[in-house]
Amino acid sequence: MEAATALRIVSQRLGIPEDTLVREGLISYLEARKRALMAERFEILSRYGVHSTEELRGRIESGASPEHPTWEDYIELVNLEDELRMLEDQLCELQMVRTTP
Repeated sequence: MEAATALRIVSQRLGIPEDTLVREGLISYLEARKRALMAERFEILSRYGVHSTEELRGRIESGASPEHPTWEDYIELVNLEDELRMLEDQLCELQMVRTTP
């Protein structure tokens, strides 16, 4: 079944407008993605016993943590945080639409 057909059928069965169903589904997806990224971020920070990206970088620069593989984890952490910010921006925009009459 094609997505547009499935959307129309589910929308009719639930009595929810298609645009509302799409927006709420997108919000749910982005929130789930955010939770997964936050868990991954927490795992990396916990691995080194730090609370922030800056603290991890400080450990690398001071020699408290070995450069390899810590730099790779640091880069991954920076990328995770960038994606988290993007997701948060998208969620804010969608939630503003949700509350606009």
